[in-house]
Amino acid sequence: MEMNDLIKVLWVEDDPEVTNTYPLEAENYDLELVPVCCWDDAKVELENRFDQWSAIILDAKCKYHRGSEDNAIVFLREALDDISTICEREGRIIPWYVLTGGDKSDVSDSINDKRLKWDKDWTDEEKKKYYSKDLDRGTLYARIRLHCQKSHRLQIIEMYPNAYKQLLQLSEDICEDILTILETMHFPKSHPDFAPRLFYNPMRKALEYVFRAMGEFGIIPAPFFAKGNVNLNQCFMFLIGRDAEKLGYRYGTTGERIAPRHIHDMMSLIINLGNSNSHSTELSHLTELSEHEIQKYDNQIKSSGVNSRFLIFSMALQFCEIVQWMNNYIKEHSNKDENLAMCVKLESADVINADIEPNDLIGVIEVDNKLFHVGNKFGVNPGYVTKNRLVGKKVKIIKYDVNMDEKAKGHYPYYASIIQPIEE
Repeated sequence: MEMNDLIKVLWVEDDPEVTNTYPLEAENYDLELVPVCCWDDAKVELENRFDQWSAIILDAKCKYHRGSEDNAIVFLREALDDISTICEREGRIIPWYVLTGGDKSDVSDSINDKRLKWDKDWTDEEKKKYYSKDLDRGTLYARIRLHCQKSHRLQIIEMYPNAYKQLLQLSEDICEDILTILETMHFPKSHPDFAPRLFYNPMRKALEYVFRAMGEFGIIPAPFFAKGNVNLNQCFMFLIGRDAEKLGYRYGTTGERIAPRHIHDMMSLIINLGNSNSHSTELSHLTELSEHEIQKYDNQIKSSGVNSRFLIFSMALQFCEIVQWMNNYIKEHSNKDENLAMCVKLESADVINADIEPNDLIGVIEVDNKLFHVGNKFGVNPGYVTKNRLVGKKVKIIKYDVNMDEKAKGHYPYYASIIQPIEE
């Protein structure tokens, strides 16, 4: 392996005989040991070239200052405190290890437990906190290589501790998918073959786990989960204050909602970018898209003028926000009986409005002050209208709801959710 491809390890060691021989051994494990003779010099390296170091090896009997005497207690205390401070400031953990020829009684008490985040199994198995120069060098080199391969995931977990905990409680598979996306976002080289389109379906499936979790507390009623399946669209409609007409339910009074607008928008993005036939009951973990569907998604992303990696990165973060909102909502609404009492069975009278006449349901689509509408009662979806070139065309309103758009509802009290062009 070329020197540029080796894992760079900052090595605090002042014995010339050791620094001349150990690096040759370490190269066999794809490591480049870069020696410095005291902690003052090592600290300069960390502060000025933090990103190039993947691990740190400390000789417990090394010097703190160039001219100071060897003192394991002082050296380790100051070095470990500085490493912790610098890593916290830089937002990345660098695993560190103690490699020494001294007696364990001289060094063990001075080695803190922060190393357990990456090296706990060594202490559990060997009953010691350090590595012996005489016995453990090869083992240490191999473990550093392994830990560096895993370190990006460790960094992500440290960056997003609360999200990691909540995702893990929701589903291990979901947690793995989200961590992979975030790892690629922060460390692009860690997943060179990362394909964003493979994760749209898992994200859609993951949303079903959110709905299931809410169903356990009666926030979403049982009919939405018939035979263990999730009726994703109807769950979504129920949460955002729309009538879940296929199942015949709504939440609370007309227009009352569970999910706030920003959560509504995040869920909508995840639902619309995934395959509508992709559900969490399927055995496949990643994509089941056909080549045609892959091309469809690629074209959709390109036509929107966005970078597909940016899109999936943002969706992963938005999903973390959805899960956090869900858990907070459940915490504040944990009484299942009270939640079920808010689930209202739709009656025919709920969808009949006395102020709508048959003539109101037919009209021409117009635009006033950037608001798209039919007559003076119905707002319409501007994206759909523009895409289908319906402005100025006569249409029939097939289905409508109370207008929930804050900007438009003051002008047009209803929203035409399904419209049909009339050929003339």
